[in-house]
Formats: sequence, C-alpha cells, structure tokens
Amino acid sequence: MKHFAFCYPGAIHIHSRYSDGSGSIPAIAAAAREAGLRWIVVTDHDTLAGKPFEGWIDDVLVIVGYEITPARNHFLALNIDTVVDNELAPQEYIDEVYARGGFGIIAHPDERVANRFKANYRWEDWTIDGPTRRDGRAMGIELWNVMSDWGEHMTERNKYLNFFFARLGLNGPSPATLAWWDRLNMAGKHTFGIGGIDVHAFKQPVPWGEVEVFSYRWMFGTLTNYALLDRPLSSDALSARAQILAAIGGGRSYFINRLDGAAPALRFTINGSLAGATIGDTLRLNGTPATVVADVGSDALLRLVCNGHVLCSAPRALRQTITEAGVYRLEAYWGGKPWLFTNPIFVAR
Repeated sequence: MKHFAFCYPGAIHIHSRYSDGSGSIPAIAAAAREAGLRWIVVTDHDTLAGKPFEGWIDDVLVIVGYEITPARNHFLALNIDTVVDNELAPQEYIDEVYARGGFGIIAHPDERVANRFKANYRWEDWTIDGPTRRDGRAMGIELWNVMSDWGEHMTERNKYLNFFFARLGLNGPSPATLAWWDRLNMAGKHTFGIGGIDVHAFKQPVPWGEVEVFSYRWMFGTLTNYALLDRPLSSDALSARAQILAAIGGGRSYFINRLDGAAPALRFTINGSLAGATIGDTLRLNGTPATVVADVGSDALLRLVCNGHVLCSAPRALRQTITEAGVYRLEAYWGGKPWLFTNPIFVAR
C-alpha cells in the first residue's frame, strides 16, 4: 500500500468572467486562499481563455479546464489545451476530449427541475458513461453539485429563506446518481466521484437592490475535495498540476461539505494478510479475510458501503472484517444530512 501522507483541499467547477462568472481569476484565487484551499479547477463554458492564469497565484494552484455546455449534457474537460465543439453528440465530444489527451467529468447528471434560477441541464443518456474505448482511462461523475442542488430545491416561496439559510436548500447527491456510480464501479468501469461547487457569484436583482448568489469565498467553504498525494505538492506549477490531476483522475480523493464541519484527519484503509489498500487502490484477498479500518475524526454517523449497500455503520469510527470482493466506500452524515463521501477501495478475490 502506497502511503498518501499529504492531503490538499481544493475546489472543482468554477466560472470566471471568461464565461458567466462575476470574478477575475486572480480574485477567485484570493478567495480560495482565504477559504484555506490550495488548488482550484476553473471550468468556464466552452473556453480556455483563462489558461494564461494557470499556475501558482498567491499560494493557490490554479488549474484551467473548461465545461462543454450544449443545451443539456454538460461535461467538465480537464488536462486539455484546445476546445472541443459543443455541437457534437455527447459520445462524440467525450471521445474527442480523450483523443486529445484529456479526461473528464459528467456534470450535475441528475437535474430534473427548471425554474427562474436555472434551466434543466440533465445528462440525458446514462448509457454514455465514458470514452468508447475506456482502456482504464480516468472518467468521473460530479456526484454533488452545490448550485445544482440548491437550484433544484428553490421555489418562489422558499427562495429568500434558502438564500439567507442556504444549508436548508442542500440535500446532497441524488440516490440515482450514487446508484449509477456504484453500478459503474461494480461493472469494472472505474469511475471517480467529485463534489463540484459550480460557483458563478451571480449578481441578481432583488426588491431592495442587488445580491450576489453566492460569493466565491462562501462557496469555497462548502464542498471541498481533498486530493491525496504521496509527496508534498510541488512548487513547480506544471508538476503540481500533474499531481492534482493524477489524484483526481486516480480516484485518490474524498469530499466534504464544510458547512457542517471542518475536514477530518480521515482514515480509510483495508488491510489484508499480505497487503493493504487505501482510497483509489485495489486489494486482492487471496482467499483470506481483510479488515476495514475507518475513522472520520468527528462524531458524524459513518457508513461503510459495499456494492451500493450499507454494510455497517457507527459513529465516528468502525472496524469491519470482510471476506467478499466488492467496491467499498465511505459516507458520513451529520444530523441525517450528507457530509462526507470517499472514492472507493476496490477489493478483488
């Protein structure tokens, strides 16, 4: 088992002035630093205009990808230097992203509602789940999107209440999205999950003037992805970018809603008789039992999920002997509200 001793918080799915966000990239990086983040992934709509700002800004690593945005079926394209035509069919533009050396993440797949705040950008065909030739290449799903979640639950009656008490409008990943993710991983299509914020810092008119929905600084305190590295983040921007993208694409990450608590010193390992594994790894049982050890560092309700079903649960920490192959991941909840989700550990016979 490789030891991933270094854990770096960051945010994915960010819009700047280069599309429909309200902030400049340097200002966004400053807000990220104030929120305690070390890296951010900017994903403006159908443009890489922010590329000149990629690198270290004020001790925050800025990575620039983009969001492919047809009427529906949005896709975050990473590790790519050219823009793909958004008029292609979803399978075609995914394949083109991968042909150009990139990889990507299906954005807010389970949207169902259109209202005055947002349209419905649902991922329409869930049989399209990656490049035609998978060949072990990285592919992801945005399991939880803050602005999508908030917008899905906004009504004319609750919009002001949910604006001032935004946590009321957040419900977490949809059961359908989590089930799809589990099915893909069970089928051997290793698919990483992330939490996206989809921040724009929109300026919206209200009866008393104008409000910002929601600021970059506030959004950076919500869903936070923790990239797990085996060495410190490099001071060289290109090397650091490669480290973060490898951690994301390799499923070596977990995410937390920091509105409900700070990041824990998370522990999640599965230890066999001959070897051990941690988030993103594969462990072979070799005919002997293994032991799951997990601790989220706080008194949240912790659940061990195997192949989409809760195997056991406990407050804060758990220890469980397993004898079956499967896809094992952790979830944690505060007061019944979703808080933490890890990428899986894969256990083979």
